Amino acid sequence: MLPRERAEKILTLHAAGWPVQAIADHIGHSHQTVRDYINGRRTPGTRAPRPSLLTEPLASYCRQRLAEDPHLRPSVLFKEVADLGFQGSQRTFYRELDRRRRLLVLADRRETNSQEEDPQIPSGMSRTLARRHRRTPVLPQRVAPIAGETLSSFLARIAQTNHLTVTEVLAVLPTWFSTKTNNIDDRAQHHMLAPAATQALHELAHLTSTTPAGLAHALPAFGTDEGPVRATTACHRCTARLGIRQPVPVHLPIHHKVCTRHGIWLGDLGNPHLDLSICPEITTAQHRANRLLRRFTPQQLTLAHQTAVKAVPPWPASPAAVPHHWRYRLLALQTHNHHRGIPTELDTYTHAAIYPDAIELTAAALAKHPHGPARSTGEASPRLRKVAPVGHGHFATQDSSSQVRATASGTTR
Repeated sequence: MLPRERAEKILTLHAAGWPVQAIADHIGHSHQTVRDYINGRRTPGTRAPRPSLLTEPLASYCRQRLAEDPHLRPSVLFKEVADLGFQGSQRTFYRELDRRRRLLVLADRRETNSQEEDPQIPSGMSRTLARRHRRTPVLPQRVAPIAGETLSSFLARIAQTNHLTVTEVLAVLPTWFSTKTNNIDDRAQHHMLAPAATQALHELAHLTSTTPAGLAHALPAFGTDEGPVRATTACHRCTARLGIRQPVPVHLPIHHKVCTRHGIWLGDLGNPHLDLSICPEITTAQHRANRLLRRFTPQQLTLAHQTAVKAVPPWPASPAAVPHHWRYRLLALQTHNHHRGIPTELDTYTHAAIYPDAIELTAAALAKHPHGPARSTGEASPRLRKVAPVGHGHFATQDSSSQVRATASGTTR
């Protein structure tokens, strides 16, 4: 920024008829600087704003991720946008996010809470667990976890099935569980909790008569899956097959929008599920999205999808195109799900109706970049790792991760 007097002198000389070349030579600054003040791109006495490194597509990606996963840690979000091409530092990312959405205070609070020592963690907790005087009992009724289920929900189902209270269940488990369930985000891996996670996993497996590998694979609280996730509830038809009638909060992979087994749209947390049997092309679009993950990361898929949603035509080009347009699909979904008492004005209907068109545009956009890195941060290729189970109501007992095997066998990172 030039001093006010010098900037005003540029305007004075320009008003007197001086050419840009003469003004630049007289003032001693570049032609571009002189033109900026003459054309009004810069104002005397006002510092020119820095160009934003958080572009609109990346900012839109951040808004979607925070809406889908309210407890997403800002450090995790920074890693995701860095994979997508954000060039700034973590501090720059927080500043840009604050300038766009006024979320810096919330982000700092979440980051601070995740890093500060929890006052409820007793000193030497691992020694307390090692000196347990009795073995954890075995409950009479076995309870299997749902893939992606939160720890609080799983403990509540254990208590309900065995006619106990959650307090009674926690009383026979290590204090690791009490501390973990008191946190807003049970996926946060506190540095004082991590050493005791393996023993806590085996104690819970013994209590519920399940395998440690199955629990580690299903429950994000044990930190065996670091991929981007979204908060929602498990497919109600999957859980109904297991005799579960209440909603089960889960964290699913970020791209997971549809239960392909039952054709159910899984809206964000707090939104109702939609029956997609009237529009099977939505389920087909989910299969197509899954195939795209063979070549692209979930972050790349989500960013491209977010951009594609804005490019979908709001109205059909001609009356003949109406049956193939998403608004026709929207009306069909609203009519088909009306009997369940779901309000027709919810955004969930629009998100589901537009999904096939958006995935088609997403695939076309990603096809223009066939050589994009599969995992730019050293993460295993999606061809070599198994995506989280589609059937959310099925027992998650298949171990497809070396990290899960390490946790279940008693070793930690």
